[in-house]
Amino acid sequence: MTNETTATTGSITELIVPGMGSDHCAGIIRTTLQRLDGIAEITTNIANHRVNVSTSNGGPDANALRSAVEGAGYEVASVSQAQDSDGEAETVAEQNYLSQARQRLWIAGVPTTLIMLLMVPHMFWQPVPGYLAIVVLLAFPVVFLYGGAATHRASWRSLKNRTFNMDVLISLGSIPPYLIGLAGFVYPMTSFVEMAATITTFHLLGRFLEAKAKGRASEAIRRLLTLGAKTARIEREGAEIEIPVKELQPGDVMVLRPGDKIPTDGEVIDGESHVDESLATGESVPVFKAKGDAVIGATINKEGRLRVRASRVGSDTFLSQVIRLIDQAQGSRVPIQEFADRMTGRFVPVVILISLASLFAWLLFGENLRPILVWGSGFLPWVNPAADTGVLAILAAIAVLVIACPCALGLATPTALMVGSGIGAERGILIRSGEAIRKRTAIPPLKGLV
Repeated sequence: MTNETTATTGSITELIVPGMGSDHCAGIIRTTLQRLDGIAEITTNIANHRVNVSTSNGGPDANALRSAVEGAGYEVASVSQAQDSDGEAETVAEQNYLSQARQRLWIAGVPTTLIMLLMVPHMFWQPVPGYLAIVVLLAFPVVFLYGGAATHRASWRSLKNRTFNMDVLISLGSIPPYLIGLAGFVYPMTSFVEMAATITTFHLLGRFLEAKAKGRASEAIRRLLTLGAKTARIEREGAEIEIPVKELQPGDVMVLRPGDKIPTDGEVIDGESHVDESLATGESVPVFKAKGDAVIGATINKEGRLRVRASRVGSDTFLSQVIRLIDQAQGSRVPIQEFADRMTGRFVPVVILISLASLFAWLLFGENLRPILVWGSGFLPWVNPAADTGVLAILAAIAVLVIACPCALGLATPTALMVGSGIGAERGILIRSGEAIRKRTAIPPLKGLV
């Protein structure tokens, strides 16, 4: 997760990329966009799926930025000017992505479950007639249609763009096993089709859980937005009128009756009252306010009538700044993520090299390694030490691709930070940066105590 701040020039375009789920993904998107001419700054935040791109005069337009990100293998839900973004597009994109992830998981999960239910008896005690044909038919929609199609398209775009994302590993771990499994119709060999369906389904399960965790964290921030007033009663030409808070301007005089929620930050110009500021300060006792005192938007006027001159509106208010700080905390980086960046950036190519090394090791030294299979077959009934050396080599190579996944490094740390700051906001604990979560401050001993 990245949230960098530098000076910007020209226009700032905001892209919502729902599939940007880890530092690895964010790094690929940044690298892709940096290849374009006229890019001044790129900031990515996987907590809210945003990519903000600052371009210099004559730089790429919104369509060019969208095409570049899609060329890297990621779908773009929306593109807008950053200053015009109100979070609605982000919310809609997040909800659509979660719904889509749930649908794909169900469509892949049902056939995969049936395959597992058939595989267990077929493997251990009762061969199933026509087993291979059944699992091939059940696995096809999982691997190639609605279940894995989006992953394979993203892999292809990523490879064309000379980048490697996690989708490449998933494609390599699912398509070759399925195709090799078809050889079982003409040659007696271990079926890999079950592996292809399982890895696709587990990948979709991970995407769904990731989207769900982010949705819960973002919901805590969205609740803060509901704390503010929706309308304001102001004085205009000697009369009191009610307008939406969005139309308030600095200098407008707001009229607050007992029990009213203060629409925006301002200064009391007439009247006396107590104001409940527990939202902002945590102080449970209402604070006395009189002429000249400052009040905070979204706090509650208790018993008196106040006239308040608006001083800060929109994104300048206290509540908006709190929301912005939490958003920045979710997008901030902790030192361990620097290590994660270095690792995930090289992860996929290294895994592919290890897989190829495993393939050639078994092809060249298969007979020397076969005793390992003989030993393993004593407690693993599915191990076949008598299998052809070529089959064993393919199995070893595919096994490396299947078990390798960069999510543990590229997703666990930023997701933990994101969820932690979101839950903190929900419980009234505001965390300004990820460093504050990681850092432990030593408390000096009190004098006179041993």
